[in-house]
Amino acid sequence: MIIRIVASAQHSRDSRLRNSQIGHRVLPAAGDLMVGHIKIRARGVAAGPRRILMSEGVQASSQGAVEQKRTVTSVVSPALVGVLALGGWWNLASSSVTGNALLACGVLLLAFAIGLVVLRWPVRDPRDYYGGLALFGLALFMLWASADLPGLRGFAFGPGTGPRIFASILAGLSLIVMIVGMFTQGPGLERYAWRGPLFITIGTLVFAMTIRQFGMVIASYVSIIAVAAGSDEVRWIETAIWAAVLTGFCVLVFPIALNLPLQLWPAQTLSFSTFLNFR
Repeated sequence: MIIRIVASAQHSRDSRLRNSQIGHRVLPAAGDLMVGHIKIRARGVAAGPRRILMSEGVQASSQGAVEQKRTVTSVVSPALVGVLALGGWWNLASSSVTGNALLACGVLLLAFAIGLVVLRWPVRDPRDYYGGLALFGLALFMLWASADLPGLRGFAFGPGTGPRIFASILAGLSLIVMIVGMFTQGPGLERYAWRGPLFITIGTLVFAMTIRQFGMVIASYVSIIAVAAGSDEVRWIETAIWAAVLTGFCVLVFPIALNLPLQLWPAQTLSFSTFLNFR
């Protein structure tokens, strides 16, 4: 009995000694882990403001570059339209009302671009500003294209009266939109989707080049197929069927219902020398 009591006491003392040794080994490691964690956190706190300042500096520099690019574009765009207007005025053989209008608009656009540089005026709504400028350039092009057409003959409208009236109205409205874009805050420009306008333009040119030589059936069908290519979701089988339906509708409306002198099929005198002949 006494031997058992002594053995159990010895066993308990050995276990306490073993636990204390394990504790001495574990606690320094835990302390190192805790100290390491605290050091890591301290480093994170110390490096945090630096990282924030660096990110703010990068953002500020990128925003400054974007603003500088916008300023240059807002100045170059009206100057380019003004130079084109002066080129249209120079191209006209004789001085006329249209030529004087192009000259005045060109000089005013150049003066406007110089004023933007001197005053450092920011464009607050780029969409309205550049949209109005593009429409104003289109109005000047309409005036230049209709310069050779005769105007009013007494109280009777000539062939050039309508284009000049519409161009003048478009120029006035586009200037209003452009001025609104300079004084009101608006969203910035987004990425331009070029595929749709490009293929619509190609389809229009294809129709203009093929309507006289190949006839309305082929010109309409090919131009509709070309315009359909401007969409990413085009389905060619359905597009081919729909182009045939629209071509038949055009044939029923224009040559038959309206009795317009449009040939339906290719001309017998079709040749490459007359392919670009629009007269």
